[in-house]
Amino acid sequence: MANNKGTSQWFSEASEEAIEFTQPDVMLKLVATIDDRGLPHITMISSNRINAKDQLVWGAFTEGQSKKNVIKSKKQGIFYMTAEMPFRFTQVKADYDHAKKEGDDLEIFNKSQLMRYFTYVRVHTAYYSKIKAITKVRNLPLGGIMMGIIKDLVAKGGAKRGLDEERLNIIGYKLFTAPIAIRAIAYIDPEDGYPVIVPCIPLQAVDRNRLVFPLSSLKKDLLKIPVGAQVAVFGMNFDFVNLVVKGPYKGIKKYRGIKLGVIEIEEIYNSAPPISGEIYPKLATRPKVSKFNY
Repeated sequence: MANNKGTSQWFSEASEEAIEFTQPDVMLKLVATIDDRGLPHITMISSNRINAKDQLVWGAFTEGQSKKNVIKSKKQGIFYMTAEMPFRFTQVKADYDHAKKEGDDLEIFNKSQLMRYFTYVRVHTAYYSKIKAITKVRNLPLGGIMMGIIKDLVAKGGAKRGLDEERLNIIGYKLFTAPIAIRAIAYIDPEDGYPVIVPCIPLQAVDRNRLVFPLSSLKKDLLKIPVGAQVAVFGMNFDFVNLVVKGPYKGIKKYRGIKLGVIEIEEIYNSAPPISGEIYPKLATRPKVSKFNY
């Protein structure tokens, strides 16, 4: 199937180039799933590859939200991108099919560069999905990234909200204000209900409560995000510190003469081991019980 004219095309099966492209152990591999509310969630799962023209497989070694989501809602968006410049990537839409606790794919994952030296942590489950649609392997132009960084420097100060509340903590704020880091946006495609992941390295936090992104790279892909849609934004630095920020996409607004996409921060999820889970809003707790009535 194909998108609107001028945007990337989607094909019904993976090419030999795409299969080979996803094999390296060291590359960015993201999985977007749909939670109980029908909203996107995004996780880095490095044990992840296309293993046939119509199938991909990814593995679990920790228990996070994605593994729960995919059992309840089969639709997924998968994203593969090279770890070094020049960046190249492909996007996949897939349906969860079945899981296995043993087999060749688990052996491959556990012998990878990332897992072979772990003694107590192993990839224990392989999740298999049928490929619904896939794009060709595309370039992420360096010029667009650099132009986006410049636009951020000029315009993002005008987009500050001025709220007293600080939703991003210090670590999260540093993560989303670093000039260069891995960032990607996941949204639900209204045409078919599948999550789609779009890389957006120049995306920045303007303060502790709002994210913005320029349209200097992959403009047509970013303009397909529906205004008002809930999105999930994955951010990771080169020390593998990562967070997922969620909230509504408010559309394109102009600040200091430059157009920026605006995302309001409503939730923050820590997807890094050993403990994954929501860190904003903070969970309400009961006061300690010290007196008992008999």
